Amino acid sequence: MTGRDQELYAWIEEVVERRLSVVEFSVLCGKSYRQCQRILANVRRFGMVGVKHGNSGRVSKRRLPEAARETIRSLIRGKYQDFNLTHLREKLASEEHIFVARETLRQIAHSVGTIKKTRRRRKKAYCLRPRMPREGMLVQFDGSEHAWFTGSALISTLLGGIDDATGKVLDLEFSCAEDTFSCMRVMRTIIETHGVPQAYYLDQAGHFGKVNCEQSDTQIGRALLETGSRTILASAPQSKGRIERLWGTLQDRLIAEMGLRGINRIAAANAYLRGEFIADFNLRFSIPAREKEAAYKPLPYGLNLDLAFCIKSRRKVAPNQSFSFEGTTYVLQTSKDLRYRSVEICAGETGALRFLVSGIEYNAVRAQDMVPKIFKLAV
Repeated sequence: MTGRDQELYAWIEEVVERRLSVVEFSVLCGKSYRQCQRILANVRRFGMVGVKHGNSGRVSKRRLPEAARETIRSLIRGKYQDFNLTHLREKLASEEHIFVARETLRQIAHSVGTIKKTRRRRKKAYCLRPRMPREGMLVQFDGSEHAWFTGSALISTLLGGIDDATGKVLDLEFSCAEDTFSCMRVMRTIIETHGVPQAYYLDQAGHFGKVNCEQSDTQIGRALLETGSRTILASAPQSKGRIERLWGTLQDRLIAEMGLRGINRIAAANAYLRGEFIADFNLRFSIPAREKEAAYKPLPYGLNLDLAFCIKSRRKVAPNQSFSFEGTTYVLQTSKDLRYRSVEICAGETGALRFLVSGIEYNAVRAQDMVPKIFKLAV
């Protein structure tokens, strides 16, 4: 008998000796009057054993069979070693067709001792910012540098955007680094897939800009301005907490899913993200916006995305129709007089250059590649 059972039996002896009433006994032990009467009757009938519950020591009829428990243990040790409890329970139901209660799974997992645990620490409290009412009003965009591939020390960056109103992942892409062209590529995919968001919520990385600067001071800010989006720069990571929490979730779930499929290369990972993972993630975790109508805008009329998402520089055209760019002299191939005008040089991700003057594209060749003209001298 436990100490609690012995304490109950001592009180019942006082009830039997009429030094304690049944009502007082029920108050002391915290049980109902009827339950105390049943315990008293069982003690008079069976003696001290009557204090213990009738099901004490019996195996529950709803207990998971030992064979099923051993199957789950072997899966945790092998196939699902890197999965947390919630993710593991989902996979057991969808892939293995094993349905088990969460508490039962927790007990089995902790008996094995290999289940991944989530570290929780006390965080500073911040005021909760309400979600935007409509999808497309605000996109939180960021990158996460991490060892994303199981069994590999390769550090790569996952770039992505999440809609503030719905929590929907708009796009994800692995890249070697969080640079200007990589961010532009993901932002362009979001625009082509969903439309132009009204605003982007970014941190104060160098390629995004600083609070005391203009949006057009960076190439990404200028590109978004041309598409019709404005940028909002966060003063702290907690300001864009939804995408910061997304990285924690993806570092938990995505790594395990890619490890399960043997994905350890960036190209294969990007194909899996856009082909399967994003749609399944949004189906599971996104929520409907307060207002049904989306706030995405169409592209400005006549805008060429190739000319928007690039690196732009300006030079002044010399009297001989030439200009210098990165140590090379270029000559505009046109009969128009463009001297003293400003030429806009658009450098794409592949390094290809395009030249625009007043919005009109012209061809230009390097001065050293020009074929000299042959003049005939008069005799």
